[in-house]
Amino acid sequence: MGLLLIALIVFVSGIIFILYIFERNRRIESERKNKDLELNVKELDGQAKMIIKTDLAVSKMHEELDKKITGLYTLHELGKKINATFNVDDLFVLINHVLVSKLGFSRAVIVFKDTSSGKVAIKTSIGYSDNEIKRMEKGLNNKDKPFLNTMLFRKSGHLLVDIDSEKIENEDVLLDIFKIESFLIVPIVAKDEAVGFILMGNTSSYSRITEGDAELLSILASQIGTAIENTKLYTQLSNSHHDLERRVRERTEELARLNKELQRLNKVKSDFVSAVSHELRTPLTSIKGYASILMTGKLGEVSPRQKERLEKIDIHSNNLTHLVNNLLDIARIESGRVQMNLKDISIKEMLEGIVDIITPQMKEKSISLKIDSKAKIDKIKADSSQLERVFINLLSNAIKFTPQKGKVTVYIQDKKDNIEFSVEDTGIGIPKEDLEKVFEDFFRSNNAQDQNIKGTGLGLSLVKKIVLAHKGDIWVDSQLGKGTKFSFTIPKS
Repeated sequence: MGLLLIALIVFVSGIIFILYIFERNRRIESERKNKDLELNVKELDGQAKMIIKTDLAVSKMHEELDKKITGLYTLHELGKKINATFNVDDLFVLINHVLVSKLGFSRAVIVFKDTSSGKVAIKTSIGYSDNEIKRMEKGLNNKDKPFLNTMLFRKSGHLLVDIDSEKIENEDVLLDIFKIESFLIVPIVAKDEAVGFILMGNTSSYSRITEGDAELLSILASQIGTAIENTKLYTQLSNSHHDLERRVRERTEELARLNKELQRLNKVKSDFVSAVSHELRTPLTSIKGYASILMTGKLGEVSPRQKERLEKIDIHSNNLTHLVNNLLDIARIESGRVQMNLKDISIKEMLEGIVDIITPQMKEKSISLKIDSKAKIDKIKADSSQLERVFINLLSNAIKFTPQKGKVTVYIQDKKDNIEFSVEDTGIGIPKEDLEKVFEDFFRSNNAQDQNIKGTGLGLSLVKKIVLAHKGDIWVDSQLGKGTKFSFTIPKS
């Protein structure tokens, strides 16, 4: 019985011990699970907080990005308007409340400094009253605060003033002038010179200014600076253009006046030459007539010495008559009193007649003459007598200035609607500096050889006037010591 009781007690004790061990293990397992659960909960809480924090950061970045995109688009649209503006005052009108609001600000001013006087003026303002603007300009022009010029009119960088952030030097002065707790100042630079600045800010403490805002304002300041440079260049160019137009107009009027006066003087000259020439012809005719009568011996016997003098009188009278006739012809052509009598003439027949006239001169100096014609037509419309004078003058000059046994060639060829004639010689030539003057009245070259040959200097002037009266053109090519070539054109019809 005792053993049974002991066994029962042992059995019950074992059962109790087993139950105790089981309960203890269950409790330990439960505590472990609770700790794991608590750790999981804490981990999830940390992750949730991180997610929320990340979401807020992403949301802020997205908001900042949206703001920047909006600002860039706004500045892009503004830039197109600025590029089309060539007036500085019109430029400031574009900086209005809508633009400032799109850039994320509630107040703005654009300040410029006169480079000559150094006086500061506000060109445009948003969110400020007139009284505030006057007080602001007074504060900016305060000579007792010279540091303002260094702070505000800089060539680079930006200035961020925020009452809640780290304090900057002279911040209180700026806050007092602009009456705003948070603002950004960016310089306006034109031609590497700080001419002003842009200030934009917010009255709300919830709208914080960021580096992105500084970038946007820097772009705006650059646009304005470039526009100011372009405006100044456009103004300078426009003023130069107007000045040039004025000078051209004045010069044109002056030239017209001088041309009119020149025409008047030329007419006076032509009338004078014509009148004098007419007056000279009568006494010249008498001199030549009396000289001829004396040489015949009708008024008495003429000695050889007297006859020699009378022959010189006759020769010089003929030269003077020729000069007077040339002067008269030039005056008549210039005044329009001589009209070209244009008729169909044969080039070949005209040249044959001219060759007969100049042949004695050519034989006297043993000069050969060649006519080289490549023209497909023989008929042209011209004044036969006047065109003959052109050839006689040119050929006479060629013979006169060509040494013994020289050569003269006449070239004829087609040139579209014209026939081109050329008279080329192997004579002494014309100095290069005299080529542009050979057609002037009374011109004689300074060439020593030329000066030894007699002439009036009117032949080529008359030739040019006759060619121009035929609606043609004339020019000369020459090499000193090798020869000269005169060329002229006559319309075919």
